[in-house]
Parts: sequence; structure tokens; C-alpha cells
Amino acid sequence: MPIILLLVSLTFAQDLFVPQKPAKPLRFCVSQREWIAAAEKFEDWSEIKGIKNLTIRMPYATFDNFTGHDIYCGVQRAFLHKDAMQKLRWAAAALKKREPDYKFIIFDAARSNHAQEVLRAAVRGTPWQSFVTSPATGSIHAYGMALDIGLLDANDELVDMGLPYDSFAFYAGKKGEKQALEQGLLTQAQIDNRELLRSVMGQSGWINLPSEWWHFNAAPSDTIRAKYAQPLPLPQ
Repeated sequence: MPIILLLVSLTFAQDLFVPQKPAKPLRFCVSQREWIAAAEKFEDWSEIKGIKNLTIRMPYATFDNFTGHDIYCGVQRAFLHKDAMQKLRWAAAALKKREPDYKFIIFDAARSNHAQEVLRAAVRGTPWQSFVTSPATGSIHAYGMALDIGLLDANDELVDMGLPYDSFAFYAGKKGEKQALEQGLLTQAQIDNRELLRSVMGQSGWINLPSEWWHFNAAPSDTIRAKYAQPLPLPQ
């Protein structure tokens, strides 16, 4: 196969990749209850609530996510470290000033390592395995210092980012946007929407992951792993 054709094929393969859904979807209720109980007692963490221009709709608390499992057992409760929570409040205030009719939508916040393993298992052995951090390493979500976040417009509709949350496409984040724009896979309006989100979050101290428009860390990952703790230990 010619090199150019191969590259095009790989590009569209990335666009179309969706992990195979399980024959018997599961709900991980016991592990989620255990983790929430630990999160509630973890004095450095707090639950996300009381922010008016913010709503929580976490796909991992449903069967409608790339794993096909209800990882959070239907529980739509989100937690963050208090340091990250302050930055979220700043971001909410900044969004209110920039776009008064817009709201944040939280797709995910703090996440257990058990949940991380379910995500990892869905892509293990595929070329996209590296897209999902191993629980042995510890996702920044496990420290309560990461958010998966988007925007809702005045009609409570998702602001168009060109790709849905948890897309595995090469242009799911900033690093692929220029190429996607040139290929007609993204519009300038969609990139502008992403830039609005990045700008509001960035001025509040959040750092965007270049491969995912929705993922933001509250500090550099090395700093987080050195400074912060998790409510439950990493698996041995």
C-alpha cells in the first residue's frame, strides 16, 4: 500500500475506532460505593455542588460510554481536591463573565483506580491502549486533580466541539486541530468553541491535555503525583 494511502487509512481508522461493547454489560456498584465512602471521608476532597452555572452528567454513571459498562452504578456525584475545587469556582466565574448564558457540564472528575482499570481494559491490546492511563501508574483523576468538562449553551445543548467526549480520533485535542481543519474534519467555529473552553479554564489555572479537548489538570502532572494523595491506594 502506498505510504500516502496508508496514512489516510490510519487517519480514518482513528476517526472510526470504537471499542467493542461487552456482551454482558456490568454495573460496578460495590467498588463504587467503597470509593465514594472513602472520598466522603477524605478531608482534602469535597463534592462538586453549589455552582450555579454548572451541571453534572457523567457518562460513566450510565451504560452509554465507550466501555459499555455502568462504571459508577448510576451515581452522578463528582468530587475534587479542594485545590482543584477553588480553580473550578474561578473558572465558573470567568465563564459567567465571558458567556453569561453558558454553563459547564462535568463529564468526569475524581475517579477510582478500579474505574480506571475498567476504562483501560476496554482498549487493552489495541493501538489505542496508550490513550487510557494504566491504574498502576495512576490517572490524575485518581488524585482529584483532573476534570473532563464541556460547555452547554443557553438551550442546555452541548456546545459543538467537533467530536464527542471520549473520542479516540487524532483531532480530539489541540494537537490535531490544524490538520483536521485543513482536511475539512473540523470547522473554524468548532475550534473557536474549544478555544473558548481552553481560555476560560486556562485563565483559572487549568492545564489542557493536548490530545483531549475535554481534559484539564489543575496542576502539572508531575507536581500532582509528588504532592497529592489518593483516598484509596494504588493497586499492587
